[in-house]
Amino acid sequence: MKLLTREDFKEKSLKRDKYKCVFCKRKESLAVHHIIDRKLFTDGGYYLDNGATVCDEHHWSCEKTDISVEDVRKACGITNI
Repeated sequence: MKLLTREDFKEKSLKRDKYKCVFCKRKESLAVHHIIDRKLFTDGGYYLDNGATVCDEHHWSCEKTDISVEDVRKACGITNI
């Protein structure tokens, strides 16, 4: 896995997810969610396989873990853990 800059992390995640929320396909109010909290990484966790494009509503659900890490990865097509 290659560590990315914050900017590359955001852009590559958005591009992979086609600039849409991976859950509802919304194209507005998007954020790139760290699937595993970046604070748990000594290097910041800016890895493409740790990012998911989500709308504000789904971002909050991911943060609260109402949507599981596994479901986020599946929605992004991430198989490398």
